[in-house]
Amino acid sequence: MPDESVAPRIAEALQKGEFDPQHAGELFLRADAEKAVKAALGGAAIAVAGRDAGEIRPVGFMGARFQPDLVVEASGQRVAVTITLLRSDASAIGHTLAGALVLSSRYHAVVAFLLDRRLAKADPFADPSETREVRSLNDAERQLIDQLWQRHHVRIEIKREDPFGWG
Repeated sequence: MPDESVAPRIAEALQKGEFDPQHAGELFLRADAEKAVKAALGGAAIAVAGRDAGEIRPVGFMGARFQPDLVVEASGQRVAVTITLLRSDASAIGHTLAGALVLSSRYHAVVAFLLDRRLAKADPFADPSETREVRSLNDAERQLIDQLWQRHHVRIEIKREDPFGWG
């Protein structure tokens, strides 16, 4: 098995990266992700979907086609990166997980990055001056994330971000 440190380093770079809340389009998100990964992995070669189309080929399964947003080559590994923006609901998560599993058949590892810009639900009885609490992952969700990494080399990275850039 190749060195597994590349995908966690990419995930950490994305977690620490800056994603402009004014830019929600996939081109902007890809550019911000590329910048974060380049800063963390220095000499890594990074192909970006839309710009480097010849270097990023989709993977198909039963007629569905899945294409990573970035492909990072470092330490002899090709790691696919997908970026999913969550704004109002979680319906895109199913497509993200399915795509990551399909992509894992072609790449050493996959980093499925979820940029969660959904507003936290307000407690109607809470003091308005208190910050809203965002639901964290439960044990079953954390277990699934661990199993995806251990069995399929799919790293799920979730970054929660205020949709307006206030917090």
